[in-house]
Amino acid sequence: MRHTDEEDERLRLIRCYVTPDRRYLKVGGALLGMSGRDRARFMKKLGKAAGEISPRELGTLLDGGWRERKTAAWLIAVADRTEFRERLGELLLASEGPYAGQAYCVALATFGTSADADLLVAYLDRYLPRPDLYYDQTAALGALLLLDAKAGSDRTARFLAPGGLWQQWIEGPPSKDRDDPDAYREFIGMLSAFADKAAKHCSI
Repeated sequence: MRHTDEEDERLRLIRCYVTPDRRYLKVGGALLGMSGRDRARFMKKLGKAAGEISPRELGTLLDGGWRERKTAAWLIAVADRTEFRERLGELLLASEGPYAGQAYCVALATFGTSADADLLVAYLDRYLPRPDLYYDQTAALGALLLLDAKAGSDRTARFLAPGGLWQQWIEGPPSKDRDDPDAYREFIGMLSAFADKAAKHCSI
């Protein structure tokens, strides 16, 4: 019976917070392609949902699949729920599934502290030495560059040094996009700015 109750609760949360307007697909790069009116409407609904969902419910979503985790990370970012920082860092470092890692990076970039930078550095230290793994290295680097710009720090310097881990990862097989790292910073910056604007509609 308890298992059934937990499953019913999980499905309720998915219907309430994950699937409306296909939210789980729109949080991320798709936001940047929305028209002004659609973006404003989506932003308002996202902010409202971020204010309504409880920490316990967010924890339930983070225990789910990539759709639930991705959406939960965005709701966490919008509501500035920094108590989930370590949990998001653990999920990012574990990289157990696809599609959600970018959302964790956006949340950490939105929180914007040295503790968040530490988690991004830990991720890059683990996954840049693995050129065979094309996971969320670009999002993590972009988020760390964004935090460096905000804090006036230079924690990305050792990764971007000639012959450093970033160059080794980019040049290792399989072939990868060779965009300027600043492009990743700008991308994460736009997503983080969207989260900040949506926060104005959050009741917390």
